[in-house]
Amino acid sequence: MIFKNKKRLHNLFAAAVLLLLFLSAVLLINVTDTEENVNSDINARTVLKAGEASSFKIDRLNSSFQWFHSLDRAIQFTKFDFKVPDHLPEGYQLEIVDLSTLFSEANQADLINVVTITFVSQFGSKNEQFIEMLASKGKGNMLEHNLLWGAPDSQKLAQTQFFQQNETTIGNVKGVLFTKKQGSQHNRKAVNSFVWQDNGVSYAINWEKLTQEELQKVVHSFAFPHQIQHVRYDGEGNSFPLYDETDLLEAKNILRFKVKFPDSLPNTQLTLNDSILLRAEDQNTGYSFRQTADVLWNIYRAPYNSTIYDDPNDELLFYQSKVPLFNTAKFSFIRKLEISGVEISAYADNTHVYFGPLYSSNDKSKLKNQTYYFWKQNGVYYATVFLGLDKNQEENLRTLLLTPLQ
Repeated sequence: MIFKNKKRLHNLFAAAVLLLLFLSAVLLINVTDTEENVNSDINARTVLKAGEASSFKIDRLNSSFQWFHSLDRAIQFTKFDFKVPDHLPEGYQLEIVDLSTLFSEANQADLINVVTITFVSQFGSKNEQFIEMLASKGKGNMLEHNLLWGAPDSQKLAQTQFFQQNETTIGNVKGVLFTKKQGSQHNRKAVNSFVWQDNGVSYAINWEKLTQEELQKVVHSFAFPHQIQHVRYDGEGNSFPLYDETDLLEAKNILRFKVKFPDSLPNTQLTLNDSILLRAEDQNTGYSFRQTADVLWNIYRAPYNSTIYDDPNDELLFYQSKVPLFNTAKFSFIRKLEISGVEISAYADNTHVYFGPLYSSNDKSKLKNQTYYFWKQNGVYYATVFLGLDKNQEENLRTLLLTPLQ
């Protein structure tokens, strides 16, 4: 009896171990599948350190300019430390953070690195208002690079009327106030800039409508980013460009699906020139096409020395989203085609509904063709827009359609 009970217990124990192993395998498979299809918040926040090797390849046309939806992300690319306002007038919020390197002389004697933070009130309305904060460091200055709203063009300084420049103190900060009046004689508006120095960094505020009290509070509140307590700089809900795997992971985490992300379409010489995660109803971009859902938007162009395409300004726009983005009722149907078992619908936008009339750079009187292709694959809606690029469209479609998900 004792032997039989021990044997039964041994069998039960063995069965329990097998059951636990089975359940662990199931859970591991589920977790792995979830991680493959939806990037975790932890992975989405993985950040590449400055200078770390990246497999990311985007041939942006202007490498001296970058824009960001949040201050934290911009700081990972900045070349100097700077302060930001910890107070904003009511109704204003972060719109965008720009980083730029500017110089006009061949020897770069006037080079400056500039951080521009724009705050917006009533985004997208006719009453839209902006406040711009700038921080710069380098051999040049913001005045000679025409970054100050309240100052005239540095090349036309002597010809400018209705302009004042005064040394003053605002919010216990000594600086220079520039005021310029612009507009018609009966409807002149004043735009202003206040400039000051702090520990080797030049700062400026550009504005049109601020009371003296509001301006004093803003200037007085400047602090380093880690000290900020009252102003949100996270850019929640705003669109953002992709610069490396960090942004790609965040984009996939927001979209909740794997994406196609070819950095080139090699058979037709097209390369990825830009990639943007467009957020539905964002508060920081003013693109003419306003999408109704979160979407990954890639832009491809041919090189200037292309042996296939004549116009380097032609573009292929590639959209990926969970819902259709374009109203095909506004287009002219062309045909249906099939590639690898996937049905694709082709349309022409002859009335230029979404992007307006676009002209060839080679012949300013010639309108570019605007051709759209739509398909659904693995639960994701894809749209490819050819603005020009009339050659090899099916070959480009095949490359996009067969691109593996990541």
